[in-house]
Amino acid sequence: MTAARIARRTFLIAAGVVGGGLLVGTGALVARLHGIGGYRLPAGEGEASFGAWIKLARDGTIEVAVPHQEMGQGIYSLAVLLAAEGLRLPADAVRAVQAPINPYFANPIMVIDGLPFNEHASGLVQESAKWTVDKVIRAFGLSATGGSTSTRHIAEPIRACAASALDVLTRAAAEKFGVAAGELKIADGRISTADGRSAAYAELADAASRLSPRTIELPPLAEGVFVGKGMPRVDVPPKTRGVAAYGIDTRQPGQLYAAIRHSPRLGGVFKSASLPADLPGVRGIVEGGDYVAVVATSYSKAVAGLEKSTVVWDDSYALSVSSKDVFAAYRAALDKGASYKPRWVIDSAGDAAAAKGREVAATYDAPFLAHATMEPMNATALVTDGGVKVWAGHQSGYLAKLRVAAAAGVPTDAVEVFTPYLGGGFGRRADLDYIVKAVEIARKFKSTPVQTIWSRAEDLRDDVYRPAAMADVTAKLGDDGLPSGLTYRIAVPSTTDQFTARAIPGAKGGLLPDRSTVDGAVFSFYGLQNRSIENFSVDAGIPVGYWRSVGHSLNNFFFETFIDELSATAGIDPFDYRARLLDANGGEAAQRAKAVLTRLARFNADNKVTVASGAKAGRGVALSECFHSFVGQLADIEVVAGNIRVKRVFAVVDCGFAIDPPNVIAQLRSAINFGLSAALYGKVEIDNGKIVPENFDTYQILTLEDAPEIVVEIANSGAAIGGIGEIGTPGIAPAVGNAIFAATGKRLRSLPFDLG
Repeated sequence: MTAARIARRTFLIAAGVVGGGLLVGTGALVARLHGIGGYRLPAGEGEASFGAWIKLARDGTIEVAVPHQEMGQGIYSLAVLLAAEGLRLPADAVRAVQAPINPYFANPIMVIDGLPFNEHASGLVQESAKWTVDKVIRAFGLSATGGSTSTRHIAEPIRACAASALDVLTRAAAEKFGVAAGELKIADGRISTADGRSAAYAELADAASRLSPRTIELPPLAEGVFVGKGMPRVDVPPKTRGVAAYGIDTRQPGQLYAAIRHSPRLGGVFKSASLPADLPGVRGIVEGGDYVAVVATSYSKAVAGLEKSTVVWDDSYALSVSSKDVFAAYRAALDKGASYKPRWVIDSAGDAAAAKGREVAATYDAPFLAHATMEPMNATALVTDGGVKVWAGHQSGYLAKLRVAAAAGVPTDAVEVFTPYLGGGFGRRADLDYIVKAVEIARKFKSTPVQTIWSRAEDLRDDVYRPAAMADVTAKLGDDGLPSGLTYRIAVPSTTDQFTARAIPGAKGGLLPDRSTVDGAVFSFYGLQNRSIENFSVDAGIPVGYWRSVGHSLNNFFFETFIDELSATAGIDPFDYRARLLDANGGEAAQRAKAVLTRLARFNADNKVTVASGAKAGRGVALSECFHSFVGQLADIEVVAGNIRVKRVFAVVDCGFAIDPPNVIAQLRSAINFGLSAALYGKVEIDNGKIVPENFDTYQILTLEDAPEIVVEIANSGAAIGGIGEIGTPGIAPAVGNAIFAATGKRLRSLPFDLG
């Protein structure tokens, strides 16, 4: 009965959050799921569909549909690799295309990953909740790109569809040639008989598409022609030649351009504006809730018009909060301890409060961070009496259609969304406010396409920030130096609650604990028999959103730094200390983490830290489990005259099985540099409700000159596929911080690092 109640409650929450209770009853759910399951890619004349994922195009090329947006993570290339492998084709015979926005391509994995359950355990309650959420998300068709789920979402379906397509093609060839299917030879897109007769896939496609597909049992992932070896990224050539189309490259006949400006203070609203007459190229001004925009025949003319306009803002409801006030609120909440509300205990075991031994305590904090994508926010919209067309990089076509329809006052069926490459997502393009505002602006110029572009200053000012956070961590050490009890408390707002409220107006948050607030500390692979992992939900009104690796970026720094502090207090080598903690757990997660640690220890033994003249040098270690993958990092740093320079990073990754090893390595390097940029420089200060940084001179990021040498080693464990795109980000900050301690004896507990 308990499992049934929880499953029902989870269903109701998901239904209410995602679609306002559109589905009523099991019958409607089953009927909708049944209808979705029969989806096939639309095929025109001269084309043949082989299901939801693969079709033969008019030019004879195989197209593989990708329901995720390509934002640098290489998902288009992975889809091509899997389809080419399964169909026994050369890579250039397959191309990736953006999948239609259709419920079939719903991605429930992100929501399931966010449930407050230990993924390394199972039980009736947990499995019931996962099953329910899976069905609800699929029924609503909620598609999304994020949470390092793209490969986990599409790998097996594409493999299955390719196997099915090859099967019907082979059967069609067997019928055509009058031989047994087992006697046929398949290579390079042709099926041949022993006596030399052959046919290309294109010649067999029509007959094959009329055959009933059979259930084919897929073998486990293993090294093949492309799988386990990789292939060149399909998006690299157009990007390096400068011909890849991003949202900001959209050009439509008669297109106008809008420059946008937001209230200087968070929460401020537009009051009035005036624009000088007869400005060259200026077509008008649009007044929004918290913004004003000038529309002109070119972006430069729109910017010039905006600069010459006079805008008055109403600060009646603007925030007066500053960064120091946020941290003061965090401190006050943590000081209240268990009496603070809302407080969620998301992971607990034993009795941490009753543990005995030497006490070790530390407080950590990290600031707000911007996304600062290289392509600033932009969207192009065309609003007509018949509907809306939108060209924009985004992370959810499903939500984009919902938000655009609401903004334009049209049915979702009247909305078309065109998705180019994304010039960086990192979670920022999961929030779709920029598309909504572009539609609002274009609605004032009906039947004319309008491209709205955020300047870099506006991009930083109008962000949904990685939340700032503060954590108190306390442990008692037993006679063996290991924790006999550990209490972890983090004060941070719920990103998920805020995102849900923005994405689905009227949706209620706070019904379940937000696991992302403690990801990186919760359900640790370490053996902590007495523990309490808690979130103190403190929201000061600052807009926060998902940021590459989400809660892991905060908690892994806090948690792995504290583990290092415990090892130093116990007088035990950091590698050996972690190994003992992993042995104290012994489960699958601990075993995978132990294998990663063993490789790190081997590298550590074989590669001694070198010290340049006049410098202090140190090496730090950190482990992380992020989106079902395990990563270990060693960071070598130098300190000269108080300046920190990261010289080299050695990383080991276990993502279950590396389908495309070169891209796995590239993603680890990318994520490490992204996290390192935040660890060394990243900080968004807020002063009386105003965002202080306005460009890269005041919001510094890592440059190529300061980027370290990064060596990545892949450790295939054979476990289920894990994520890749974000998993290198969490571990770099604690690895560097622990290296700073090794070099200087100073323990830095705040980000970004500052030895001053």
